[in-house]
Amino acid sequence: MKFTLSSIFSACFLLIACCAVAQEKGAAAPQDKKKDSAKALVVEVPAGLRIGTDLSRIAMHFFQPYRTDATITLDARYRDRIFFASDISWNRTSHSDTLYNYKGNGIAISLGVNYNLLKKQVPKENFMLFAGMKYGFALFNYELPKYEVPGSYWGDFEGSLASSTKTAHWVELSVGMKVEVLKNFYLGWSIQDRLLLTKKISKGDYPPMVIPGFGKGNKGNVFDMQYTISYLLPMWKVKQKMSLP
Repeated sequence: MKFTLSSIFSACFLLIACCAVAQEKGAAAPQDKKKDSAKALVVEVPAGLRIGTDLSRIAMHFFQPYRTDATITLDARYRDRIFFASDISWNRTSHSDTLYNYKGNGIAISLGVNYNLLKKQVPKENFMLFAGMKYGFALFNYELPKYEVPGSYWGDFEGSLASSTKTAHWVELSVGMKVEVLKNFYLGWSIQDRLLLTKKISKGDYPPMVIPGFGKGNKGNVFDMQYTISYLLPMWKVKQKMSLP
């Protein structure tokens, strides 16, 4: 049986989620509840808005010079292990070769939730191993000022495609981690599997080279990675469970 990277990622994502649920329900035995509650302590810890940027978007320009991308990452702690998360992305694409010229640009936003899979031991453990899900939306335009279709019988055909505005929607699954390296400064990485919901874009005669926030426009399923640096703005407090030895 032939497995794709997407199916492997999805299987891993479901496995991690199941393990997290099992971990939460592991103390189902009645005789263990009193013992567990005796060892649990709830404390208030600082929380707030974490703002960062995806460093991999900057590095991508050196490997794919026709692309210029920027992504701002946001997350806010809602409860002990639940974080609201968002990415705001911008893309500009300009490519030219012997067969066609391409220009495109646009913006995208994704909104969702990350769930911390780690149980806290002490309040100062400011790191997380998370699984998350987001909904993504992009608004962009692109054009082909000139393209050429070679033909040995009728000769070469030249044409152009006027600028058009498109929208795209997708669902994104992710797993990753964030670690506090300095006071309120975090480094993180994550992998994403994005499934395009507007299939007609990728299957059109002239699909976009890049969909902002998503990836290659001729693909219905895209894998991506993020390497982030971020800063936490402490703005409120949340109650956190602390496990005692």
